[in-house]
Parts: sequence; C-alpha cells; structure tokens
Amino acid sequence: MRSRDTDHQSADVTWSQPVLQIAFVLFVMTVLVIAGIFLAVRTISGQPGPPVWFGALWILALGWSMYWWLFRVAYRVELVGRTLNWRAPLRSGSIPVDAIERAGRFFGAPSTCVLRGSGYPPVVVSAQRQDFTPMLQAVNRLNPAVPTHL
Repeated sequence: MRSRDTDHQSADVTWSQPVLQIAFVLFVMTVLVIAGIFLAVRTISGQPGPPVWFGALWILALGWSMYWWLFRVAYRVELVGRTLNWRAPLRSGSIPVDAIERAGRFFGAPSTCVLRGSGYPPVVVSAQRQDFTPMLQAVNRLNPAVPTHL
C-alpha cells in the first residue's frame, strides 16, 4: 500500500495487486476463451471431442469466472477522503465509507475481503499477494463498523 495521486485527487491510502498478477488473470481468461471456442468448433463440426455436456459446463464455468474476475474482483482500491474507489479490469465504482455496513470473506475464502453497503455493489478483493489489512484499518478509522482485520 502506498499514497498516490489519481485522477487529480490525492488518495489517502491505496491498495493494489501487482501488475503481473492482473496480467496473469487476463492471460488465463484469454486462454480459457480460446479453448472454449476450440471445443465448440470441434463439437459443432462433428469431430471427436468431449461430450456436449462438458462443453456446456465449460461455458458456464467460464462465464462465472469471467464475470467475477473481470467485472467484480477489484485489483485496486483507493481511499480518497471519505470515499472508497475500486477498479476491476472492466468495471469500477465507489462507495462512501459511511455506507459500508459490514465486511467479510467471499464465500469463506481466507484471502478475500468483501465490503458491503446497502444500495451499492459489494467491493470484492482477492488479497493473495498484497495484505488488505492496512486498508481495513484506514477505513475503520472513518467507520468503526468495518473491522481492522478479517
């Protein structure tokens, strides 16, 4: 975590995943899409390959993963004043710190954090490489409903 200027505003606290981790997620998603297209073409053309149910399961799993990793899991979170700004590869948003009602784990996974506030989409963070505790502590100073660690 570090302080940094963003969009002409000075972020009080910034949490960000390493650039290589973000690039790796994008690379994996691309490989999975290409493999899915390959499987679909083989199945449609009648060539030997996996059964149709496997292709359908592949598409469902790929869609679920793409939704979360590209649109929902934040790779960058900034605390600017009393606003928490977040960015995922294809989506971004913000939530007032005072609107955050609780924090917890994403489906119980130990290296995740989800900040929830009514009327706002949850802020989902995968903190496998970068500890999110300093951000939680900074948010807790503004809103005691947020725990200092999970």
